Amino acid sequence: MRWGLRFALLFVMLFPQVATAESEPPKYVFPFSKVPVRYPRDHIGYPAVDVEGCYARVLAPTAGVITNLRRIDKWTKKIDSPGTRGGLTITLIGDDRVRYYFSHLGRIKVVKNQRVSAGDWIGVMGASGNARVTRCHTHFGMSRICPRAEVYLLQGEIWPQKYLDAWRKGIQLSPTEEKNQLIKQDPRGCVRSRADSQINGTRIKG
Repeated sequence: MRWGLRFALLFVMLFPQVATAESEPPKYVFPFSKVPVRYPRDHIGYPAVDVEGCYARVLAPTAGVITNLRRIDKWTKKIDSPGTRGGLTITLIGDDRVRYYFSHLGRIKVVKNQRVSAGDWIGVMGASGNARVTRCHTHFGMSRICPRAEVYLLQGEIWPQKYLDAWRKGIQLSPTEEKNQLIKQDPRGCVRSRADSQINGTRIKG
């Protein structure tokens, strides 16, 4: 027993960052800065939000790892593929096990597999993808983590507005519980999203 206690104390002394990260709950921040932004209470078709405020900085809402990026805008109005409508995109897998998706960006400030902290500057709001023919904005989606690449669930599964409202006020409201409930209610969501992507001819990796 004493050896176990000694090992635990030694681990904390040698790796204080790891020990602290495991004991502390995730931190959340409002993911837009520099330019005032606004967002509606709804979204067409599925849970997500289109945040408006041209050239606002896009920040990591919580700590995690950048797992996917799209740096080249391949969207064309003629083809209008669902897989390219987002233009420049960033996918962040949070330490809270929630997936955060940003699209229609004007600039990307991170690289794939980069670890970020809450509040790190990851991109700039823009008008890439089909936002070229609509308006400058950032699409923000929150969802479960899927084991293989897919498109539709990635774009949004949880209504983000109440979380954005809370984070803007400095309230640490986590979407983890709501995400877990959705998985219980619909355990095959990832499979269905991938199948829908393939049926509709969307090119996906993985």
